[in-house]
Amino acid sequence: MGIIRRIKKIIISRNPINGTVDNMGSTDEVHNLSDMDSSLESLYSEETINHHCGCFGPPGGRCSECGVVSCIRCHQHCGGTDNPSPLGCGKPLCREHSNFITFSEGQTLAFCKSCYGKIVRKERRQIVGRLLLSPFVEQEDTK
Repeated sequence: MGIIRRIKKIIISRNPINGTVDNMGSTDEVHNLSDMDSSLESLYSEETINHHCGCFGPPGGRCSECGVVSCIRCHQHCGGTDNPSPLGCGKPLCREHSNFITFSEGQTLAFCKSCYGKIVRKERRQIVGRLLLSPFVEQEDTK
């Protein structure tokens, strides 16, 4: 016969960087009368939109650099998620704006561009300092 009632719920998120509205998914609900036996039929559908990272998981957060939404698995924070971290500033990051550093303990952390540059410059200064001081510093024999 026809549609009696249609309900559409849209989940949106405002992007603070460029002011646009991101569609995070929607649900549709349609109630109609059947043509065959005049009974009430209900149709429920849910639309899931993949995030910028390409995953369909639940949203993890918005990148502070570009404003895109990534899933929980792909979402990172500068210096790790244990904030406040002494290694980074804690900004939320997507995969594109994450610069990864692997430390000697085997731990890999994501950093924003500025914190990554600070850490790399500090490591280079330490290497150059060791190189310059190596003729003057005696090494102990470990045997």
